[in-house]
Amino acid sequence: MEIKIGSPRISILSFAVGVLLLAAAGARAASPVAGVVISIEGKPEIQRAGEKGFKPLKFNDMVREGDSVKTGRGSRVAVAFVGGAELRINEDSNFKMESGGGSKPTSVFTEFGNAWTRLLLGKSGMRVRTPNAVAAVRGTEADVNYGNGPMTVKVYEGFVDVMNDKGTTALRAGQQTAVAGAGQAPQAARDMAAQDYGTWQNGLKAANLNKSLKLLDAAAVKERSLDLDMKDKDGKSKKVRMHFEKK
Repeated sequence: MEIKIGSPRISILSFAVGVLLLAAAGARAASPVAGVVISIEGKPEIQRAGEKGFKPLKFNDMVREGDSVKTGRGSRVAVAFVGGAELRINEDSNFKMESGGGSKPTSVFTEFGNAWTRLLLGKSGMRVRTPNAVAAVRGTEADVNYGNGPMTVKVYEGFVDVMNDKGTTALRAGQQTAVAGAGQAPQAARDMAAQDYGTWQNGLKAANLNKSLKLLDAAAVKERSLDLDMKDKDGKSKKVRMHFEKK
């Protein structure tokens, strides 16, 4: 039996107990699923939230909020997120998954790395954070790079706002900017030349995107349900599944 919160067949006391059980289960559960690996090259690795060390990352593995994905020389990986964004991570990079998106923007953080992002579906957007600034990607294709030098942001399609506490630069397709340091404002937008467009991301196309997204959806929905033994208004025991839809 599957019900929604507020069903008249559940007593207030039973429902309250169920909510407490749900909260306790959530406290013991792993971090929420953020995305799924949809394409892979080489041998990328993942460090699970709260764990030490990195482990091999494989095709169709689930990535969770708080996990860090690392690539070495010759390794690349693409992740599709719950909120509908896609992130393709270039070699020699390390990105921490902050939010899988949905009711809020997908968010990742890097202290060194290069990534290309786009929105597959939905309207949640994508935020790529570095120590220098935040690139807020809105339904677009964009490249963000940060490492030994300034943070650079290139927009291939759509719009991106690059911001920190010193200012904001709005970019449109065919423009780029740089942020020299955390204490400096993003530079004014300038047009990209032909040689500024990267091509590395083109080799990370998903083999079966629909199948991977179905696996992600199933994992996300499963984590938002809980089976409980509860009593109806007549005192009879029933198996009840409390289900919470994704936002």
